[in-house]
Parts: sequence; structure tokens; C-alpha cells
Amino acid sequence: MGTGTSGDPTAEDGGHQDASFDRYARMVRRALDVPVALVSLVEETRQVFVGAEGLAEPYATSRETPLSHSFCQYVVQDARPLVIGDARLDERLHDNLAIRDLGVIAYAGFPLRDASGRTVGSLCAIDPEPRVWTQPELSALEDLAEACTAELVQRDLRRAAVARAHEASATSVRSRLLLALSERLATTRTLAEVSVAVERVAHEELGCLQAGMWLRQVTDPLQVSRAAPAVGGRPAETLTFVHNPVTDWPQATTHTTLAVGEDNPLGSALLHDGLLVFPDREAQNRAYPHLETAVQIGEARAYMPLVAAGHAYGALALVWPEAREFDDEDRVTIGSLMSYTAQAVQRALLLQERVDVAVTLQNAMLTRLPQPDHLELVARYRPAAAREQVGGDWYDAVVMPDGATTVMVGDVVGHDIDAAAVMGQLRAMLRAFAWTHADPPARNVERLDRAALDLELEAMATLVVARIEQSDEDAARGLRTLRWTTAGHPPPMLLRPDGTVVLLGEESETDPMLGAAPERDRHDQTAVLPAGSTLLLYTDGLVERRGENLDLGLERARASVARHGGRPATELLDRILDDLVGDAPGDDVALLAVRFHPEHG
Repeated sequence: MGTGTSGDPTAEDGGHQDASFDRYARMVRRALDVPVALVSLVEETRQVFVGAEGLAEPYATSRETPLSHSFCQYVVQDARPLVIGDARLDERLHDNLAIRDLGVIAYAGFPLRDASGRTVGSLCAIDPEPRVWTQPELSALEDLAEACTAELVQRDLRRAAVARAHEASATSVRSRLLLALSERLATTRTLAEVSVAVERVAHEELGCLQAGMWLRQVTDPLQVSRAAPAVGGRPAETLTFVHNPVTDWPQATTHTTLAVGEDNPLGSALLHDGLLVFPDREAQNRAYPHLETAVQIGEARAYMPLVAAGHAYGALALVWPEAREFDDEDRVTIGSLMSYTAQAVQRALLLQERVDVAVTLQNAMLTRLPQPDHLELVARYRPAAAREQVGGDWYDAVVMPDGATTVMVGDVVGHDIDAAAVMGQLRAMLRAFAWTHADPPARNVERLDRAALDLELEAMATLVVARIEQSDEDAARGLRTLRWTTAGHPPPMLLRPDGTVVLLGEESETDPMLGAAPERDRHDQTAVLPAGSTLLLYTDGLVERRGENLDLGLERARASVARHGGRPATELLDRILDDLVGDAPGDDVALLAVRFHPEHG
């Protein structure tokens, strides 16, 4: 830092550790597949890890080191990213004690800034082995550092609010407002959550009847917020109301979409980059006589652009139940409300951007399943409820030139746009291998593993690949042969015609996950399946729960399949998902069913 932070962002919690910053470290670790990730704040004589994932003892408990063990201090000194493939070869770092005591060899860190714009720390990824950091990895780390900075700024503003609240009179409206805002907005992640928090604080602390946000919309809201100026020279654009799921506002519903221009108060406030107030509704109606007034409520009104770091994200509207004149103190208070709200909006948009891209990419890659004779293939994909948990699950099915059908389900390590991109490459290669080579599944997975290595595709994934075959003799007996291989993946599940449910290969040893040991041979297993059976392949989000033994999840899934096994295949999958993950799964879930219908003639 130059050094020294603006204060410990978790001092009010009595320690360095903070769940919100641990969350960013966890996101970095998953996105870049590194053993250790840190949110580090650098002080005069030490660095403090307010967020950490994978850190060894004693540092996992102490959450700090002296600067003799710090790479992050150079991110702060230089105020720019530090990316090192092998620190032992770097002139500035080769004798740093972090190499010896913490095992830091490869390091990638991006700056974190406080509310004044000063660099105060680093969001970093650490690997104990030499590593070439890829551009997608660095882009992901940079995006997460921006989101983490937004949260750090919120903490700075909160500390300032707390300090002012202690110094000022207990009746200070602005101090109460700042403190309430910091508390309400600290945990918001979505635009709807920000809208609810702002409306409640405006009602409780300012006496407002209503409060709401309208956001700028062009081709891409994120492109505008990052690149367009706050005022002047704007492209054609509109303002769109952010729906508040808690409070109904009829006038906002009537004016859900507004132009950025002089014909409405929100657009005018944004266009001129300033606060616009009206002491009562009559004053506003004189200025904008063409607007619909049938559902107007309240009297005094205030409108102000939502601006953070020089970028205008939209505008904020406040309505009071009574008429009032706005003095200088009112204007400063409204400005404070705007500043906090804009920071929260910025953070929500940054988090949403990566999720939206990942979901779009992933959905585009989901396969339209074939329907071979006497086989019914049905699949479901349900994304994680957590906004950052998106990316690596997939299902696929290929009808082979020889008439066999190959089905597969996989899960790439990671939950973001990079995982979705890797998933697409693995899926495409495996699909091509399966269609081109009429080999057992294990052989094609070996090809995939070695191809990923040779093509330098940095991928770790679990998967199960199954080939459904039928000889003339099997056809005469109404049977099919299933050959499958697993790579660190939960076992296939079979619903028999009599309603019993078994895990296929439950007692057999699972081959390692893809990318873990590409030189090793893989193994197939076989089973003969009668007509009327249903094969289910699924990803671990269906059965795994944090802190729970996997056997419990498998047994829960087995019971659900048995309970609904008599239903049509599509309904069966829907009921299983409702039973096991509901509408808010903790992880992505892909689920594929193959029902073997009897053959007639």
C-alpha cells in the first residue's frame, strides 16, 4: 500500500476473516483451479488475508504474514497486476520468504482499491508449481477483482458512516441513513435485492412513500456502464424500471420504460447529471404535463442519476407523502443515498455479467437429443441458484453409424464462463470421437484425455460415457447391452422393469477424472438391460451436499427414482429434480434418462 490500508474492513467483526471476502477467494480458486486464493490487504508491516481459500496453517488461523512473505505488496506499490509463472526466477521475488514458507511459486494478483481509488491490496491466485497463466484465467481474475473492489468500497463507506454516526448527534438523519444503507446493501447481489434495500431505507430513514431505480438500456447495459460517458453524447437509449418484488408502485409500472431525455424527470436528471426536485406533485405536473398522472401518489419528488466511478447506471426516484422544500442538507443526504445505491448497482451488474454470458453459452451448447428406434431420450438441465455457480455441466447423445447410441454426462471443474467454454470443447471432441470410432467408451475417453493434454486444454472434468448396443440375438430376446466407463463421476442408475433401482458398477473402482492421469488406461463395464428399463445419468449437483456423505445423496436419489418410476420419462425427471434440488439448486444439475421401450415385431 504505500503502505497501510484505510482500515480493517472486518474490524467490527473482531477479526480478519470475513465470509464475503472468503467467497471471492473461493470464486477465484474455482475459476482458475488453483490450490490457494487470497483477498489480501497490505499494511505498513504486514499483509492481512480478509479472504482466503486453501491457505495452510498456521496462516489459515492467523490470517496474516509480515511483508517479508508478501508478493501482494508489489501489486500495491506498482498499482497494477503482478503475474509470475515461477517466482524463483524473478529478480525481485526470488528471495521472498513466501516461496519457502508458503510454497508460492506461480502468482497472479490484481489490484484492489478503496473508496478514494487508492490501491490497498490484491485479489490473487497461487500455485505451488510453475504455471503459465492463460488470458481467460487473467480476465476472470480481473473481473472478480473489480467486483471485490466494489465490495471493498462499500465497506469503506460503511466504516465512514459508522464513524460519522458516532460523532454526530443521535438525531442526524444523514448518519442514520448512511449506516442503514451500508447494512442493507452489504449483502445485496442482484438488482432486485438492491431495489428492495433502497426502498426500505428510504421509507424508514427519509420518510419516503416510494423509492425506485430505473437503469439505462442500450444494446448492452454493461457496455454502457463501462464505456459510455456519464453525460452528453449518448446513443439512443431508454431507462427501465427495476421491479421491486416486495412493494407495488402503480406509477412506476405505468412508466416502466422511459426515454433518456427532457420529456420526463428521470431522463432529464440523467441527461443533465444533476439532482432534480419538486416540492409537490403539482410542480412536477406543470413541468411535464404530458405524463400520465392518474395513478400518481404522494407529493414531493426527487430524481438523481446513479453514478459510480464516472459511469451513469441509471436514475433514482424518491417520493414523499407530503409537500416539502429541499434544503442543502436534504440535497447532500439524497446524494449520499445515490452514491451507495450506485455502488451496489455496479457490483450487481459485474456479478450478473459473467453469469449471463456463462448461462447463454451453456444453454447454446445443450444438445437436442435424438430419438432412436425403441429408445426414448429425455434430459433436463437446471442451473445453480447461486449467481456465480454456473458453467461446466453438460449432457449429450449420439446415434452411431453402426446403429448404436452413445450417451454421456459430464461436469467440468469450475463454475463460470471459462468452465462453460472448456465444457464446449470437451463435449465437441468427445462427440466427434464417439461418432467416428465404434470403440468401447473407455477407449474414446482415453482419446479425449490425451487430446486435451496434447492440445494444452487445461481441463479437469468428471464424466460418464455409455454405449447402448444390440446384437441380432439381443433383439430377438428384447435385450440391450450397455457398455460404460466413468471418470471420477457418480455411477449410472438403472430403474428395472419391476420398479427396483440399482447403481451400476457400484462396487467397481472408478477411473480417475479427466485431466488427472491422461497416461493411464481406462476400463469399461457392461450390463444387459431388459426392455422396460430406464437408465439415468446425472451430475453430482443432484446427489452431493456440502458436509454430507455421498452415499446419503445416492440413497435419496434412488428412493426418488423408485417413487416416481412408473411415470412417463419427462415427468420422472421433473419429479426427481423437484425432490432433490427444488427451484434453487446449490450446484448445476444435468440429468439424462434413456427409457428402453419394448420392440414390437
